[in-house]
Amino acid sequence: MEGVANVRVALSWVNWCEVLTRTQRDNPEATAEELTSALAGVELVPFGPAAAQLAAGYAQVTRALSLGDRACLALAKMMDGSVWTADRVWAQLELDVPVTLIRP
Repeated sequence: MEGVANVRVALSWVNWCEVLTRTQRDNPEATAEELTSALAGVELVPFGPAAAQLAAGYAQVTRALSLGDRACLALAKMMDGSVWTADRVWAQLELDVPVTLIRP
């Protein structure tokens, strides 16, 4: 596809849990299997000790970051990537990963 960059999309199991929880809360008929099959091309990444340590460190930046927020940032840091978020607060924080707002 012309003009489209090759993008690697990854999601930690912590953030996948958030997606499942919210989707099933809003749509009780949705099953985890159906939702997982919709993830074509998304890499699900374990949340291990190194990610836990990084995520805990982001709690020192601000108390406004939830565990899910910090898990996302930790994964981006570990993968030398960036994060996409609708949370405008992230763009105002001094983070060590690039932040792209999906709703400016």
